Amino acid sequence: MPDMKNMASEQLSGREAAISVSERNSRDITSLEADEQTREHLPEQKDAILHAESVSELEAAQNAVPPHTSTQTGSSEALGKDEVIIEVEKILEEGMGDFYADLPAEAKPLFRQKGEEAASVIADMVRSMRVNVKKIVDAISRWLKTIPGVNMYFLEQETKIKTDRILELVEARKEDQSKAV
Repeated sequence: MPDMKNMASEQLSGREAAISVSERNSRDITSLEADEQTREHLPEQKDAILHAESVSELEAAQNAVPPHTSTQTGSSEALGKDEVIIEVEKILEEGMGDFYADLPAEAKPLFRQKGEEAASVIADMVRSMRVNVKKIVDAISRWLKTIPGVNMYFLEQETKIKTDRILELVEARKEDQSKAV
């Protein structure tokens, strides 16, 4: 019969490992990364469950490795996003990685929030196939203005490029819809 103290310490070390992994990965991750990390922790939980000899040990083993995705903020959000908003976000984030990396830590949440708001507004228009170019330009420029010290020429240029790409997306969706009918 396995030693209860050893099992408890093994379960505790599994929980500490899961916590340390979640602390290291407190950044937002994609759903694919979350799935991979969950699969990494699954064998630990299965081993503890297989070696449990009583009901109380089984309950402790099931609770030893908490679900990894519950500690991630981005993974649950990514699962709720539809294809249109994902496409719009890809268009908006093109070429913005360097700017986001260079942003001060206190400016990143605002930049991200405004970007998600812009993507949501634009995605609603794309879904309805009724696009108001002025609203798209306003949403994108409001988002880009959150970058500290942004050059107005850069802002106008990026806004135009991203607006054109979104209009191309709308046209492609219209063509797909007309082919389906």
